[in-house]
Amino acid sequence: MTHRPTRQASTPQRQLLPKVVTVDELITSVFGHYDRLWPRIEELITARAAEGRGSTGLVLEGSALWPVRVARLQVPHAAAVWLTTDDSLVRARVHAAGSYEAAADEERVLMDKFLARTERYQALMIEAIDRLGLARIDAGGGQSAEELADTVLAAVDAQTALGRSSTGR
Repeated sequence: MTHRPTRQASTPQRQLLPKVVTVDELITSVFGHYDRLWPRIEELITARAAEGRGSTGLVLEGSALWPVRVARLQVPHAAAVWLTTDDSLVRARVHAAGSYEAAADEERVLMDKFLARTERYQALMIEAIDRLGLARIDAGGGQSAEELADTVLAAVDAQTALGRSSTGR
């Protein structure tokens, strides 16, 4: 059901209902957004890599770094590691941050849609990472930030090609 108000403002008497969309539509939308971002991301990575080892380096984080695209990059002095976690941890964090239990029904619908999209996106990303044999670390194992950083740095040091170690992970 879609509500199309004649004015865009929400009032206490008349709340705007979000358009109901499917998870596939949300995934298509986010991929489209990331497609538009990729040329700028690629330019940033290649420009920084061209500066050589003497530069301060660059750490990029974000779901727009799709594994297939990153794996195709031909840049020196680069490494790639994806951090993933169990869906239940993401769900618990979103519920806590959004006060899910106290949220209105409309707010819960939005959180549920966001989580469904997030879970589907992560499943697709993990499939791509694993299919390509790229480095992936479970960041939800209860390790400290220092331990996780050490694990990431070890994975970076082991890479013989962008995102890949000699063991294929």
